[in-house]
Amino acid sequence: MTWPSVFAGVQTTFRFPFHTMESTGFDPSLPGIRLIQSWIREQRVLGIELNDGRRLDGCLAWQDPQYFALHREDSNDPVLINRLAVLTIRPLA
Repeated sequence: MTWPSVFAGVQTTFRFPFHTMESTGFDPSLPGIRLIQSWIREQRVLGIELNDGRRLDGCLAWQDPQYFALHREDSNDPVLINRLAVLTIRPLA
């Protein structure tokens, strides 16, 4: 058996187990995505409830398939919030 044939066998049987950064797709035609985009354009103050019970208030700066960037009053830098951690997003004003 030669090295190339061994390597070919390893390539077909080994799969990298971590896919945490795979994109789930970002479809701007979805109504939820469009609504959030309108809140970003309007700079609406939002309350974001997380699945651990905390609530963060502020204005969204941007969104991508995995994160929201939330600008809070008490900070110059945005807080990145993983979409999987979000239960609800509500306009406050």
